Amino acid sequence: MTIYKNPNYSTQERVADLLSQMTLEEKIAQLGAQWLLLDEHGNHSERELEMTSNAEQKTVKEKLKYGLGQITRPLGTHVVTPKQGVEALNQLQKYLIEETRLGIPAMSHEECLVGLMAKEATLYPSSLNYGHTWNPELIEQAAEDIGRQARAVGAKQGLAPVLDVSRDVRWGRTEETLGEDPYHVGVMSSHYVKGLQGPKRDLLATLKHYVGHSASEGARNHAPVNLGFKELNDTFMLPFEMAVKLANAGSVMPAYHDIDGEPCHSSHYLLTEVLREQWGFDGLIVADYGGVDLLKAHHAVAQDSTEAAALAFNAGLDVELPDDACSNKLHQALELGLMTHDKLDEIVSRILTFKFDLGLFENPYTAVPSEAIHNEHSTKTAYQVASESIVLLKNDGTLPLTRSQSVALLGATADDPLALLGGYSFPVHLILSGDESTERVAKSIKEALAERIPSLQYAKGCDILTQRHANAPVFPGDVDMAVAQASESPVSMDTSLIESAVEAASTSDVAVVCVGDLAGLFQTGTVGEGSDADSLDLPGVQQQLIDQVLDTGKRVVVLVTGGRPYNLGRAEEEAAAIVYGWAPGQEGANAIADVLLGDVNPSGKLTVSIPKNVGAVPYFYNHKLKSAGTPIAYHFGSKYNFGHGLSYSEFKYSNFQVANAEVSASDMIIVSCDLTNTSSRDGAEVVQLYSRDVLSTVVRPVKELKGFKKVHLAAGETKRVVFELPVDMLNFTNAKHQRVVEGGDFNLMLGRSSNEIEFTQTVTVEKGTFVLPKNWRMVCNAYSE
Repeated sequence: MTIYKNPNYSTQERVADLLSQMTLEEKIAQLGAQWLLLDEHGNHSERELEMTSNAEQKTVKEKLKYGLGQITRPLGTHVVTPKQGVEALNQLQKYLIEETRLGIPAMSHEECLVGLMAKEATLYPSSLNYGHTWNPELIEQAAEDIGRQARAVGAKQGLAPVLDVSRDVRWGRTEETLGEDPYHVGVMSSHYVKGLQGPKRDLLATLKHYVGHSASEGARNHAPVNLGFKELNDTFMLPFEMAVKLANAGSVMPAYHDIDGEPCHSSHYLLTEVLREQWGFDGLIVADYGGVDLLKAHHAVAQDSTEAAALAFNAGLDVELPDDACSNKLHQALELGLMTHDKLDEIVSRILTFKFDLGLFENPYTAVPSEAIHNEHSTKTAYQVASESIVLLKNDGTLPLTRSQSVALLGATADDPLALLGGYSFPVHLILSGDESTERVAKSIKEALAERIPSLQYAKGCDILTQRHANAPVFPGDVDMAVAQASESPVSMDTSLIESAVEAASTSDVAVVCVGDLAGLFQTGTVGEGSDADSLDLPGVQQQLIDQVLDTGKRVVVLVTGGRPYNLGRAEEEAAAIVYGWAPGQEGANAIADVLLGDVNPSGKLTVSIPKNVGAVPYFYNHKLKSAGTPIAYHFGSKYNFGHGLSYSEFKYSNFQVANAEVSASDMIIVSCDLTNTSSRDGAEVVQLYSRDVLSTVVRPVKELKGFKKVHLAAGETKRVVFELPVDMLNFTNAKHQRVVEGGDFNLMLGRSSNEIEFTQTVTVEKGTFVLPKNWRMVCNAYSE
């Protein structure tokens, strides 16, 4: 037995042996992927990516002749059962092992942000819902279950989580973010990574989109990002640094955009100097789909695919996804001296190391699932995430509803299960490929409430979209380059259904008006990747529906679902209650119904501020002082700020204490308070710790989250909530690209939200400027007792 096939040798010895036997073509094949429609009988077919400009055609056997680095989404690309998908994947592995010279198996990757993106997998809530739970341990549990399902179908890499920090909620991918605070995103995503990868790291989580993708011009997808390094590092890179150092993330995906003229996919500084050399990242860097090709097609920093491949792989890329449109030109790059053989061997060695460590050579085949990958535990976990993520923005006492009330349920989203799903859920993703099904994938809000309220009346009131179809004109995106200019918006402006909704409201005690958006990639929806907004008004005529129902004088509860917050016009003042459910997944309707009826006490808190007006965006609570020498414009700011969320319980904060008001740079600052549930029902409150640097050599945000703890309290119960804040976390990035803590005064604040502060005290850090070490203390330990 050759060394590389013998598990008794070390991974390093096996890699060296295999590498020494590989031809140039076999090495290059490991740097690419193939996006195929796999067949359980081995009759695999091609599936081309529209984004690439590579028109070269090869047969499937020609594409697999020299082996394969990764296989792209074998179950997530088309509708196959887990059993069919695994059998097809095994057929591909059988071919690679038995029909190629060296028998190197391929890694399989799938999307898994909101659950494994495959038929019969759990449809988890959106990433935005994850953030609104403020419960890292719960999200780790959800990720564990997602990881279990991904492993069951043979995946070795999952393309999640998203660590983009929200900055402008018009951005379609807001639904994929965890929120607008970098520390909160870092904590939540690190727990997701730990849950997905498990203790053995036998499934690689993929941090994306590295980095600054959410800070694009005008919140437009793929648009340039104009940031200095201080802002980039303190806001956008921090979550990535945390997930690498705290959770040992196995993979990173660069973003599509350029930063100050440098595309992320060709940034040696970001991919190698920072990620690998400074942070110690030891995983695989995989391209976003088509990202290498875009170096020539959009960014125009490469004259052809050969140069694009050389730029990306020299910068630090390991694997091109979803295919090998550019990586298959690397032999030309080597001939032209654009890349060295040593660099190629370095990358191939890294890929092979993971294939050995993941056990692919000993166990290339996946056991065909004998039972459903979605189970009762999945249902319970998805429900818990959904129920803890629902945010009660406003309530005059109308909520919770009673089962004896007559309720009018109105709105375009009330009886549409797809309205409860994110863009990277399998049923929504199918719309883009034209494979959408009429099958009911989840319970709708109407179905859930009808089970609980006998006298429920339903009227749709309006539509959001007249049609949902694929092939919207998205790429290349610039107006003058667009293929078609005469596209008409499919958003419905038909008001003919509003009258019947108003009639239903008039004869009911309470009207619940369901509004929001529909996730769909590249303009197949009103939110999602490539579905950016030009306004924060509700799509279509939904605001007219709300207003006319308000005119009835009945109590109105506005329920918003979808992937971004909206301005609700008159309803913000006149509605009896406002509830945000976001995109709560397959158990979302049950969770929403239980919150509306009081069976669940809402505990979600905003992780994206809701701007008062589209003229305020980009708006986020942790901005730097915005002064113009005049009174602040009426439209600026947020009525519902980061951290806000009501409960059916009441909570009292008291007995505040800062144990040490003067500290050294190596100290821990201890901040604590008592939290009492003063109501007659059990509930949960999120206690939040903020800081402000009083005087600094660089401009600092007006406020920054430094710690948080979700505390569950029985009626009348009191707990002591304690925060152990390392002084390291009071750092910022200086002009030398170092993280430093400057001595001086810091205001520490405890509150219910970023603008509902209950306690403030100044703490003084010893004089001096302190450069932080590589492994600086980046987590505030928070606990209750």
